[in-house]
Amino acid sequence: MDEHDAVIVGAGPAGASAGFFLRSGSEDLDVLMVDRLDDAKYARYHRMCGEAISRAAFKDLAPLTPTNVVHNISRMREGWPGGAMIETRAIGYILDRPAFLRGVLERYRSLGGKMVRDAVEKAEADGKGTVLTMTSGKSIRAKHLIAADGARSLIRRTLFREEPPVMMWTEQHLIRRRVPDDALTFLQAERYKGGYRWEFPAGELSRVGFPRGTDSVEGEEVVETHQRAIPMGGLSTLMRGNVYLVGDAAAMANPLTAGGIRIAMLSGRKAAEAILGGRPESYQRWWSSSPFSSQRFMRAFLKLKAMTDDDYERAARGLGSDPLRLAWCYLSRPEFRDLYRTYAPSGIYGW
Repeated sequence: MDEHDAVIVGAGPAGASAGFFLRSGSEDLDVLMVDRLDDAKYARYHRMCGEAISRAAFKDLAPLTPTNVVHNISRMREGWPGGAMIETRAIGYILDRPAFLRGVLERYRSLGGKMVRDAVEKAEADGKGTVLTMTSGKSIRAKHLIAADGARSLIRRTLFREEPPVMMWTEQHLIRRRVPDDALTFLQAERYKGGYRWEFPAGELSRVGFPRGTDSVEGEEVVETHQRAIPMGGLSTLMRGNVYLVGDAAAMANPLTAGGIRIAMLSGRKAAEAILGGRPESYQRWWSSSPFSSQRFMRAFLKLKAMTDDDYERAARGLGSDPLRLAWCYLSRPEFRDLYRTYAPSGIYGW
């Protein structure tokens, strides 16, 4: 049986980040990363995303920097029933996510990190760590195990037995139409069931997406279509023994914005730091006290999910980026206070 100090299952944002920070923090730690996707499937899977990440994210992730930038984002546009279009300042990037992640993985390997293509069939705790049975027939024992195996995490289901509070299935279409190169556009409405329609720039094309079955791109020239589940709302337990759930495996995507790249990568870093510091419990404490896990986002999501288009119109009336206008709306419309209270934090922590 192969044995390693740390095994990371999954090479997406959370897993790539965990590997980089483990190896950059210790030259002696034996780290193995396992991912089931070949190169072509990896690229397609990781294009199933709006690929937006804020500039603030890279303050959390230094020395990692934004590479493979396709667009620089300077504003966010929100369209509401009734015709309101609210525009706010938002500084960040649209990345070529597969290329960006491959760059992080290359840095991980250059630091001595190991990587194999395989998949986990079974995970069991024993007295020395966690034993993983692989589809290849191999067995691997991990002293520390970081589960970055996505929305339908086998490790979460078998070792934690907890499901995400919300699992939102979405579809995204790459279409042959240009949208503003510097803006993220969101359209709010009752039909999106607490979610939204997004229109993001993608080079000469655009990414248009929404919760599955709530809208269409009829009449558009579609180049590529993706579907994916976004687990949101966080779990009650993120570490057990020396097993850590990170990113989508931990349902960390923001319930209001569905943004997940930043928090996935930050969780990978925090899990790595807990291992390196010999304080596994610090990972759970970080998440429990983090603004990223605030229940205000879930309350706002549930509020939106229950609203009609008339409610959306009333909530948006007079709203804008001016703090005084937001304060006036907060005082005069108590039924929407959960939304107004979350409006600014979602822009800070939601992507």
